[in-house]
Formats: sequence, C-alpha cells, structure tokens
Amino acid sequence: MNPSIVVLKFGSSVLQTEADLPQAIDEIYREWRAGRRVIAVVSAFAGVTDQRFAQTRAVTNDLHEQAAWVAGGEEESGTKLAAALIANGVSARYVDAREAGLRAHGEPHESTPVALNASYLHDHLCDHAVLVVPGFIAQDIQGRTVLLGRGGSDLTALFLAKSLEARCRLLKDVDGVYESDPAVVENHAQRFNRLSWRTALEIGGRIIQPRALQFAQSHGQSFEVACVGSNLSTLVDHGPDDIATVPHENIQPVRVVLLGLGTVGLGVYAHLIRRPDLFQVVRIVVRDLDKPRRIDEANLEVPKSLLSVDPWDAVTQPADLVIETIGGLEPAGEIVHAALLRGRAVVTANKALIASRWWEKLARFATGNQPLLKFGAAVGGAVPVLETVSALARHAGVLQVRAILNGTCNFILDALEQRIDFDTALAQAQANGFAEADPHDDLVGLDAARKLELIARAAFGEASHFELNVRGIVGVTASQAALVREEGLSLKLVGVCERSEGHVRGVVKLQELPASDFLAGARAEQNRVEIVAGNGQVVRLAGKGAGRWPTALSILGDVHEYLREGRIAQQDEQVQPAVVNA
Repeated sequence: MNPSIVVLKFGSSVLQTEADLPQAIDEIYREWRAGRRVIAVVSAFAGVTDQRFAQTRAVTNDLHEQAAWVAGGEEESGTKLAAALIANGVSARYVDAREAGLRAHGEPHESTPVALNASYLHDHLCDHAVLVVPGFIAQDIQGRTVLLGRGGSDLTALFLAKSLEARCRLLKDVDGVYESDPAVVENHAQRFNRLSWRTALEIGGRIIQPRALQFAQSHGQSFEVACVGSNLSTLVDHGPDDIATVPHENIQPVRVVLLGLGTVGLGVYAHLIRRPDLFQVVRIVVRDLDKPRRIDEANLEVPKSLLSVDPWDAVTQPADLVIETIGGLEPAGEIVHAALLRGRAVVTANKALIASRWWEKLARFATGNQPLLKFGAAVGGAVPVLETVSALARHAGVLQVRAILNGTCNFILDALEQRIDFDTALAQAQANGFAEADPHDDLVGLDAARKLELIARAAFGEASHFELNVRGIVGVTASQAALVREEGLSLKLVGVCERSEGHVRGVVKLQELPASDFLAGARAEQNRVEIVAGNGQVVRLAGKGAGRWPTALSILGDVHEYLREGRIAQQDEQVQPAVVNA
C-alpha cells in the first residue's frame, strides 16, 4: 500500500448540499497536512440522483442516455468541491471518468469497473495536492457513460484505491459500522472496531454498497468506514470481528475567544459557526465596536453581543481555546503568553510574533508531546509548509528549502510583468485582500524573512545559528519586470535556507528564474515550496499563501488537530488574575 496517497469517499449523507462542502474540505486538508495526496471521490448531493432518474425516464428509454444525464449529479458536486478547494488555497483538480480512463463493462446502470489510467492520476498528483473524481460514473469500451449501481461511489473509491495501491476511507454520516442502527438503538448499538468482509456483507449493506464489499473481499482489500472529523472508524478486512470498547465520541463544544475580526478573523469565525457541535464562540475582541462586519459570500453577520474591545478577555473569560489573528507584537505577545500560562490552547498565524523576542517565552509551549501553541498558518497560508518540513526533518533530514513565501510580492511582480505600474499593482493586491493596509513588511522582504526563519527552525533545529540576508521588491519597475519576461524568465522574490559548513544560511532576494523552475510557476498570491531531503527526495508544495480563506483554513487545521488529539482541556474555571511575567 502507498501510504502517501489516500482515497476519501464523500457520500450524499455527508455532502447533502453545497453548504456541506467546508466539512469535506476540512477532512481533505487534514490528510494533506499529514503529508498525503488525496483522491476525493464524491457522490451527487442528496436527492439529486433520484431527481435526475425521474427527469430522464420521462423523456427517453435509452439506458445510456439516462446514465449520461444522471451522471451530471456527481459531475456537479465534484466540480463544486474542486472549485471550493481552490478558493480555500488548496491545489486541486477535477478529473472526470474519461480523463481518469475509468472503464467498466456490464449493464449501463449496473456496470463493473475494469480499468483505470493509474499513471495519469499519479502524474497529476505530482502537480496537485487533491484530485476530485466523480463516483458512480465510468465509461464503456465505446466511450459511453455508464453507472456502477446504487451506492456505486463506494465501488469507485475502492477500485481507485486498489489500482493506486492507496489507503481508502469511506466517509459516512456515522463513525463506523454498527451491529444495529445507532439512530434506532441509541446508546445500545455496538460499533465494530474491526469487521470482516463476510460479516460486513451480512450487516453492512445499510451503509456500504454490497458490490463494493464483494470487490474488496475478492481482492483482499482493507478499508475504513468513518465520519467526517471523527477519530473513530471501523476497519474492514479479513477480521476477526472486534467490538469497540469506546462506542461513541463524547465531544463538548470548545469555548473559543477570537482575537481579531479582520480579513482572516472573519474567515475563521465563518468556519467556527458552521460547527456549533464543536465550537462555541464566547468572545470576539475587536478594535472598533461600530465597524460593519459581514461576509456576504457566507451570508454572515456577527452579533454585536459577542464583541469586546478588551484583549484580556482572552485570559479572563472562561474559555478553552484562543485564536489570535490581530497580528503584531503588542498586545498579542503578552496576551498569548498569559493565555498559555493559564493552560489554554492557542492557535496563531502571527509570524512576526513567533519569529520575535517573544519566542523565548513561547517556545516551551510549542514543543513536547502535547504542545499548547500551534502556528502552522504563520507560513504558506493553506500550504502545510511547516508540517511538511518538520516531518522530513524527523525522518530524513533537510538539506535545502527554496520558496516563494510572500503572496503580496508575487502578486505585484506578476502585475509588473504585465506593465502595470507598482502603485496600481499594490492597490489591486490590497483590494483583493492579499496585502495589508500597511504593506511595508511585505515589500522590504521582512515578512518572507520571518517565514524563512520559521522554516529554518523546523528544518535544522532551534539551536542552529541562522545567518540571513534580506532584500525586497521596493524599487522594481514594470519595465524591468517586463524585460525579464521577454527574455523567457520570471522575476520572483525567493527565499532559500540551507546548512553549510556547520552554519544555517538564508537569503531572501529577487531572482530571475527559468520557466522550467518549479518556483517560476507561482502565480498571483500563490506560494510554492521546494524541499530537498537528506535522502535526495525532492518534495514540492503549492497553494494560495494569502487571503481570507486560505489562512483561515490553515488556522482551522491547527484547531482540528487539537480536537483530534484531545489536547484542549475543558474546565469549569474560577477566573483568577493572570500572572503575565511568570
């Protein structure tokens, strides 16, 4: 089995409507952060398949024409999931059955998959973190659309996983397979921790397509049945059957104080309120109580009753988790430190804070087996840079990291290549939410330098002496950038760090890159990172590195990691004055 690829299947019980796409994105991002590439197999939204069957049967008796029309349901949900992933900063691509070479034979509505262009999918997984594939759909030898039977997305997922030698996880509305329906026999239904194919065929047909089970059994294929966001699952393989000792997860909503409600903070808030079963926002700290705050695309208006101008609410209010998005060193450093001293989990995207003098006080909370401080979003937006670098450093060591780390500068340089003047390009970056009102740190290279310092720390260790030279993009003109482009090169602000002769050296500066260079392909606000491991392996990452949704997704990635690890301690607090200088 290839541990670097996972096939996730999202059924209509999970993706009931387009509003459920964020849950799928969270689950996919969870796997990407863990270092895996993802094939997401999707069913149509709830009720769409039945609706399309009824529509097409009313106008034609041709089974292939019916199949082609019904397939539109999966195509719709698949393309919308791919678009939502891209909007959230994840490098994704929709791949239809024809492109994937997914062939099947048999009856038009009950076909069996027989072939797949696995090399095509492997090639595209080198360029994208996620491929979205419609379930339930294939093509026959004549190129006509056929269907894999009711529940056929399960069969699609298992067939793809078998062909790619990948792990497979079928995501349902329950956290595994039960002896009886937990909705009917609540508190008494027993969940299987492990289940044989034979027993699953006897009892699992309620949630797993029998033909998919038969396929898995005949090929000796193991897979998991789980619920989105859950730590629990049922492993289906040769057995033996094993009843779980913990039948359900008992999760109480985590009390959250959100520091800041700007571009990123609003995105984080939108994510939090979608899951009232997991989160209770108890306070939002802002600078101006009267400023209008609304996310039109999320149809979201923030209740004024949650707002406060006192940042110390993050310490004095009863809470379990503090999410810091205000940026800067003060009061962020003092507040974050005090919250950590109280034993609260903290998530931040504040690279200035983590790379500053405050790190000496904060470092002990970010290390060990159960860290209270997470800051994955401080580098790369939605791109899991620090997680990937840290994992490679543990397993193989890191020789060098090259990266495009500042979406603002990359956006401006792209615009300059199109002969747009610097001030206009900067204004466009600010209007799109890719640049701050005060972009000084971005333009002089300081933002990229802070991120490079965090990468070097993850790659080479805390004790390494880091020598860093920095130059930004101030003074670059449209004519200069356009001339570079005319020569077939691309002007990029590149950060490089590596260990040499016992020292860790870094540089942030403009470079003219050939089109063949992976970093040269970064467009607009995209970040790209190329990591050379000690064993010679080259790992490449790409995705959006700036903007509301990519950064918010990364912050929520840290939050969900806390939840899965059970590291957020929920307590009935008797609030005491915080000891800030401990």
